[in-house]
Amino acid sequence: MELLAAGRTADVYALDHDRVLRRYRVDIPVEPEARIMRELDVLGYPVPHVHEAHGRDLTLENIVGPTILEQLLREPGQVERYGRELGELHERLHRIPAPAWLRRMPGAPAGAAASVVHLDFHPDNVILSTRGPVVLDWTNVAAGRPEVDVALTMLIMLSVDAVELVGSDASAPALGALRSLFLIAYLATCGVDPRLGLADAIEYRLNDPMLLAAERSWIELNGRDCLDPFVLGRV
Repeated sequence: MELLAAGRTADVYALDHDRVLRRYRVDIPVEPEARIMRELDVLGYPVPHVHEAHGRDLTLENIVGPTILEQLLREPGQVERYGRELGELHERLHRIPAPAWLRRMPGAPAGAAASVVHLDFHPDNVILSTRGPVVLDWTNVAAGRPEVDVALTMLIMLSVDAVELVGSDASAPALGALRSLFLIAYLATCGVDPRLGLADAIEYRLNDPMLLAAERSWIELNGRDCLDPFVLGRV
């Protein structure tokens, strides 16, 4: 099988033109991930179609296209458009009540008041396909608060080096300014104030065993104050 991508916990292989295999390298049962993806698919939320789920293997629809991050670096003049698009997708997800069977984050509202939260929602996990944007990587999905989910997106975007994500040759200062403009546009459409979920998001992120040392250091040093420039509308 041809290896298409390698993440921190899983590898993605091409099976044929229409299907890919997502195989986890760690002991993560895929049935809950497959179940929520199928339920979201039925509701019309843009996820890959699930073909099979067994053990550590997920067979999924092959979604072809650039990620939002890749396209943003090709079209930096469209930064506001892509930031707003990511925010709209996130807000749309949070309008979906979490099913009763879905695992719950600490502090999640009771019953149907909890939303489906992705917990790894960032522009490198959304592919711009021929059928529109499609959200990938539902490993961490849970029932929770939208404010925490949005705060996690901000932490991920601010603590992960975009150059490392896509192997770009662009200068770090240029990418930093682009990222700031992107996040301001994202916050304009995501529907919630991430400051209300920041403390829980920091705790969740710091408890992630796959967190890189550089990300951990950045969050510990900057996490509590990292949202202030963006919610005030400043770069």
